[in-house]
Amino acid sequence: MFFRRKPWLANYLTDHNLIKRPTSWWKKLLPVAIVVGVILLIVVVPLGVSGYQIYSKLVNLNKLAEVMIADVKAGKLTEVKNNLSAVEGDLIYIKAKAKLAGPILLWPSIGKTAKTADQMLSASIDLLQGYQQILGVFSDLTSSTDETQVITSFNSPEGKKKMLAAIVKNRSTLEEAKFKIKAAKMELAAINTNDLTGILKDKVIYVNNLLYEITDQSYVALPLFKYLPELAGYGIEKNYLILFQNNMELRPTGGFIGSYGLIKVKDGEIISITTDDIYNLDKYSKDILKVPAPWAMTAYNGQKYLFLRDANWSPDWPTDAEQILWLWDIERANAKLPPQKLDGIIAITPDFIANFLDLTGPITVDGVTFHKNNFAIELEQAVEFNYVDKGIPIEQRKAIIGDLTKEIMKRVMASSPTQLLALWGIMKDNIESKQIIAWLNDATLQDYFSNENWSGEVRAADSDYLYVVDANLAALKTDSVMKRSTSYALSVDANGDLTARAEITYQHAGKAVQALISKYRTYTRVYTPEGTWFTKIYTKDKTGVQNYDLQKNVELKSELGKRSAGVFLEVQPGETKTLVLEYKLPASVKTLYQNGLYKLLVQKQPGTTGHNLGIDLKFGQLITAYHADKLPVSFKGKNLLFNLDLNSDQEVTVKF
Repeated sequence: MFFRRKPWLANYLTDHNLIKRPTSWWKKLLPVAIVVGVILLIVVVPLGVSGYQIYSKLVNLNKLAEVMIADVKAGKLTEVKNNLSAVEGDLIYIKAKAKLAGPILLWPSIGKTAKTADQMLSASIDLLQGYQQILGVFSDLTSSTDETQVITSFNSPEGKKKMLAAIVKNRSTLEEAKFKIKAAKMELAAINTNDLTGILKDKVIYVNNLLYEITDQSYVALPLFKYLPELAGYGIEKNYLILFQNNMELRPTGGFIGSYGLIKVKDGEIISITTDDIYNLDKYSKDILKVPAPWAMTAYNGQKYLFLRDANWSPDWPTDAEQILWLWDIERANAKLPPQKLDGIIAITPDFIANFLDLTGPITVDGVTFHKNNFAIELEQAVEFNYVDKGIPIEQRKAIIGDLTKEIMKRVMASSPTQLLALWGIMKDNIESKQIIAWLNDATLQDYFSNENWSGEVRAADSDYLYVVDANLAALKTDSVMKRSTSYALSVDANGDLTARAEITYQHAGKAVQALISKYRTYTRVYTPEGTWFTKIYTKDKTGVQNYDLQKNVELKSELGKRSAGVFLEVQPGETKTLVLEYKLPASVKTLYQNGLYKLLVQKQPGTTGHNLGIDLKFGQLITAYHADKLPVSFKGKNLLFNLDLNSDQEVTVKF
């Protein structure tokens, strides 16, 4: 048999095992299997185990946070403290498990969740320490660890007095608690939950939001809690003048002062409440007191002299408070009433009472049922019209306000811890929207209220500023049907100067009603930075443009550290009119801008409802950063456009 002879090279390679033989399939997959196995061990298994454990803890955190919210609202501080300890433990567990997950932390969604847990852990520790310090205050009141007993005892005169004493004794502790809770609030606010993704996102966001609500509720109440002894008359009687400002007839600090009340308190107890029609006090000074009324009031309202009812003409409440104190003493003397020292003057609008009724439910007084949606109009009907049919003398027509006030205070004093916390929330909202403003005779308290922007003052501003102040002059209660909007535009001219245009639009959305709604008549003052140069002021409506003569028809003044322009205008029922002011901002604002910073503060007038505020900023240099409560509608290099709600003061900061 013949065999083919192999080439010598083939024999050589075979003999020396140098020829590559076919590899089995399982040997080919073995390296891949090893790599997959390593990945499973390093990534997938930790992801599955740690991920499940982290998710389980987040579910538990979710339940704990919901319980804590209920406990905070019920005033159960000890339970909150215990649950915060549990939250702390769970967050520490999540942090540890996230670290054990190894390389999976490089995965964006897992890594961000772990970072968020770490931030929440830091916040919860601060919050826990803050509550521990608050509980230290209550330890002086009772040997019991159940703080609900303390809060219950606070409803008794002796309990209130003990509570005030404990606060005085532990002020430094409360300040430390405030610092810790503020730190927790800032830490939670800094968490960017928008970047989270995956199945854990909803749980993380929910827990974060609930924890933030706890800190927010706690932080806003602590400052007032600290000063409660001074406000509530610990050891000494305090007298507060309450002025009821009717914002259906708008005036600079909230509305026309139609009624007033005097509340006396001591050791947290209300000693007495008296209310009366402001005219019943003013009438005794009619032919005696001859203080000239403001020029605009005389020119457009025919009023020659100033009385207590019109003492809120300045847009700065502390300035008005000084005027009110002076008139209060003089008018009481003229009425043959004894001197009455005042420790504070508090002005409220019907909006605050309406919000209170939303919490407590309807209140029936003198046969009239008041609730949130009808309070202002029903009260107006009762004191201006219906008293005649009931045979009530005109001097007593506002007695219903006193009866209503007493019933409200009765409900406040009988409130549960949950209702008290909710009431503070209403107070806070109304303070921010300036339906309540206060001046206090105690310098320390007044400074605090001023710093918190609770005192209704014209605020200082080192850059741009805008404050529109309306005063209803002989337009009845027409503000109840007026709709406003404000727009502000800023640009840089060829000379590098900052020029501005402010537009205030008034829409009369009602019809004439005898003795209630008429054409709108307002004296409007627009406050801008000191040194502003007004170039043109005019109105525009369906009839065209009407210019104001800056020398004859405009009251230009420098007051309260601002430059103001005052004009009078009318708006017929069903019509719309826009007031426009064009001006150049002062050199101080320009210099700050050239140094890379621009700030705008727009103040809200007390008593007004929130309305649209449009801000259009066009600069001559590129914007590097900006800050506002709301994101801009548009941001393009040198331009910023905002659409905000002027329900509270608004601030915008821009850096270049």
